[in-house]
Amino acid sequence: MTVTIYLPDSEPGPEIVHLAPSPASLAGMRIGVLDNGKPNAALVMTRAAETLAARTGARVSLVTKKGPQGRSANAAIPCAPDIFERVLAQADVVITGSADCGSCTAYSVYDTIELEKAGTPCVVVTTTQFAPIATTMAANFGLPDARTLVLDHPIGGTSAATLHEWADAAAERLEELFTGPT
Repeated sequence: MTVTIYLPDSEPGPEIVHLAPSPASLAGMRIGVLDNGKPNAALVMTRAAETLAARTGARVSLVTKKGPQGRSANAAIPCAPDIFERVLAQADVVITGSADCGSCTAYSVYDTIELEKAGTPCVVVTTTQFAPIATTMAANFGLPDARTLVLDHPIGGTSAATLHEWADAAAERLEELFTGPT
């Protein structure tokens, strides 16, 4: 039996969020990419999604910016409602980000949590410089075990060839994040 004790003079903690159930396999699954518009974010996440799809028998079904009607948006705002619904309808798993600055990290983590709450497994892509912030924010927002892929920093300003190497090398980790225990 679990007993919960509430202190009447304390601030409530965050709503506890649980990861969406992980699929046993990605074969036949639809991978969505939710791009916050940061430089090179779409490039590295789309390449990672394509490599993951080729590795697992999944397919990339959607690549979209998170702004209204799929247009670029300020990375420091939540995903637009119309795009959020589109992602839920067109993807079984989602890669989002990039969380490689302060406010964009907060909202990439926020979008990840909202997708997980809606039942869609989501991996947030961050960088070595911002991974500690992403981890702290996820815990403070109620999802301490958020699925997080950490790439080298920076993503913006790095050559396409290097980003392709990073994305290709990340496919195995992405598969583990999506199909691992929740």
